[in-house]
Amino acid sequence: MEKRIVHIDLNAFFAQAECLRDPSLIDKPIAVGYDGRRGVVATASYPARKFGVNSGMPISMAKELCPSLIIVEGHYSLYKELSNRFFGYLKKRFPILEQASIDECYIDMTEETKGADIHSFLFDLQIALYKTTRLKCSIGCGNNRFLAKMGSDMKKPMGLTILNKDNIKELLWPLPIEKMYGIGKKTAPRLIGLGIKTIGDLAVTKSQEVQRLLGSLFDYYQGEANGWGDDVVDTSDFDPKSCSAERTFQEDVTGYEEVKAMIQTCCEDVSHELKKYNKLAQVVSIKLRDGSFSTRSRRKALLAPTNEASDLFFAAMSIFDSFYRGESLRLVGVTAEKVLDKEQVSEAKK
Repeated sequence: MEKRIVHIDLNAFFAQAECLRDPSLIDKPIAVGYDGRRGVVATASYPARKFGVNSGMPISMAKELCPSLIIVEGHYSLYKELSNRFFGYLKKRFPILEQASIDECYIDMTEETKGADIHSFLFDLQIALYKTTRLKCSIGCGNNRFLAKMGSDMKKPMGLTILNKDNIKELLWPLPIEKMYGIGKKTAPRLIGLGIKTIGDLAVTKSQEVQRLLGSLFDYYQGEANGWGDDVVDTSDFDPKSCSAERTFQEDVTGYEEVKAMIQTCCEDVSHELKKYNKLAQVVSIKLRDGSFSTRSRRKALLAPTNEASDLFFAAMSIFDSFYRGESLRLVGVTAEKVLDKEQVSEAKK
């Protein structure tokens, strides 16, 4: 019997959580994020997405697209509490579960669904999750992680899609290549330029140009497009090895203060992520991408492990000042590396 791997994705999770906190926000276009000059959308509700508002978009642009948009500053302790409740329920029922992030997981349900109609089983689970946690999710199922992930993305919110080798030509292959999990925003346009417009095109191509573009990953991606893939679910706790944040400017900038403000925003995001997982960073790196898409990065060891935004910002700016030469920038990014558990550091100090 083939494995049944399931991917469960909480739909617009932060926005859902805010609607649970304040029911007056239900069915309204909302965006979770800081409503400041450099604020960025963390999550948008589905009514907001109808206007084109998406994660990572500057708040100013989101307001232009949706004048009635309601900006809500995040309540991250609430998100963690709801996430723990949601995945805690699943862990009690399914021992082979891998939490991939605060709002998604993979589950090997092969044993639990033996002899069952998989669609009915997952539909009942979806309803039980909503009744128990009041959170909506989309579910994808396949014989590997890739098909499960692609399935959960197909119908949102509260979608349920089962992909297998018998239906991928009908359901998976017609999807635009940019929708394929793992194909980046830079790679997709180049594939389109080579005639690979859909996942199906990639599945059957013999193009030498496409093979050169994807290099050693060509067989991997073509295999996934044909329904092959990894079916191992890692049950160890989600444990980030690094935390990062990056922002793209609406227009290329050269102003020192403008870049500095964006680096500070990135440091605040990274600090929040470190604290969420009770981690401390030993190294900070920054990434700069200029108008010609050339990318440079530098890193620096911290004097002591930390997760404070002010410490990260001080280190990031010292790196920035050491190698920025006034060129126009389109993107900046900050990464906390060599992260340690906070308890691990405390024990070492004793």
